[in-house]
Amino acid sequence: MKFQIGTLDCEHSKRFFNKDFDLCILQDPLPCNSLEKLLSDHFVPAEHIAMLQIDIEGYEYILLDGMFKEIPDESLPPVIHFEHKVMKDQDMVHPLVNRTSRVDHTKELLSSRGYHFYDEGEDYLALRLV
Repeated sequence: MKFQIGTLDCEHSKRFFNKDFDLCILQDPLPCNSLEKLLSDHFVPAEHIAMLQIDIEGYEYILLDGMFKEIPDESLPPVIHFEHKVMKDQDMVHPLVNRTSRVDHTKELLSSRGYHFYDEGEDYLALRLV
């Protein structure tokens, strides 16, 4: 498991790895783009996405904010699966300023677009029933 943990929060990594913290640091800069740009670069129309799997270590709410600004409602994926465990951890360590929790914000974003939730423990399955 220690080779599968990914986070941008060094304090979380220090707690997890303890004395081996220096062994867990791997810097690999990646180019970032919007979801719309990613789909465009690969010639995939948004309406062809049946399921979106998101696991970006507590930043799911940011991806969804951007996605809902770029992709029209009629082209949204009917299924979105995302982890909420790390968002809850991040809320305890670094609460959002002037916002609800990351999980609540994410659920509000999805609910406003017609998604319904199924709690799977550490993940949510969001289904859009329109």
